Amino acid sequence: MALLSVENLSVGYKSKNGLINAVNNISFSIEQGRSLGFVGESGCGKTTLGMTLMGLLPENASILKGDIFFNDHNLARFNDEQWRRFRGKETAMIFQAAMNALNPVIRVDEQIAEVIEIHNPLMSKTEIYTQVKKMFDLVEIPENRLRDFPHQYSGGMKQRAIIAMALACMPRLIIADEPTTALDVIVQDQILKEIKKIQKALNTSIIFISHDIAVVADVCKDICVMYGGHIVEKGTREEVFKSPRHPYTKALLGSYLSLDSEENIKVPEMRDSPDLITTTGVCMFANNCNCKSQDCKNKTPGWVNLSSTHQALCFEEVLNKDKND
Repeated sequence: MALLSVENLSVGYKSKNGLINAVNNISFSIEQGRSLGFVGESGCGKTTLGMTLMGLLPENASILKGDIFFNDHNLARFNDEQWRRFRGKETAMIFQAAMNALNPVIRVDEQIAEVIEIHNPLMSKTEIYTQVKKMFDLVEIPENRLRDFPHQYSGGMKQRAIIAMALACMPRLIIADEPTTALDVIVQDQILKEIKKIQKALNTSIIFISHDIAVVADVCKDICVMYGGHIVEKGTREEVFKSPRHPYTKALLGSYLSLDSEENIKVPEMRDSPDLITTTGVCMFANNCNCKSQDCKNKTPGWVNLSSTHQALCFEEVLNKDKND
């Protein structure tokens, strides 16, 4: 049974130009202990999805349709009080900007202790501090740095502290939104190793959001590729990255240079950005696709099963044409 199951979810933002359809009719699931990566360019809906799963959408955004089942709970129907009790205890989020996620005038250990105290009001101060120290040990921050202020931490240590805060109440699902974006490659590698180590130790499920294919491939066993608010391809890491079928996935992979690759992937010229306001029910990638057919401009693409675990949101004619090319 899936820990989290998202069914036909759509999320929109109100704007002066109309409704922005940031997430369109997406479905996926994740089991306990698994890692699922969402990859795609900026503006494709990845972060909106993560904020939706945490109940942190801004005032001008709302769920237009769909369901989000976490065990027996439908998160799409939660009110503010239900989200307050649920968020942090069952699900937690690692944000991409550690400097903005920590309060600069409160000591780091106090910020993590606050999360534990809110969800465990019967715990004593000693028990809370013991849990805080346990979290710091887990992310390998020395005990003598617990009482420091955020400005006394390096970028990598701040990110570790944010991970410790997310883990404070031992949630079953962690959503990591670009957690290594502002870090250099050495610290990035250390943080990714920490995340994988923690997942294995706690059997935690992770949804990892990133534009960086290499990072997602390193952390996640299952992959969803997003474009224009849609999931356009999903499957295992090996299926999506070694045998991509959707034209956008191929273009995304082709945009990354590889020193050992002998393949010559045709990268289309990205002429148009997807229109998230005027939705016409056609393929969002059609204007940029080198393999489009007449159907792409007149019909809505459907899911094509490529294997028991591999699917692409496209037309079979286009997939076959692209495969032959």
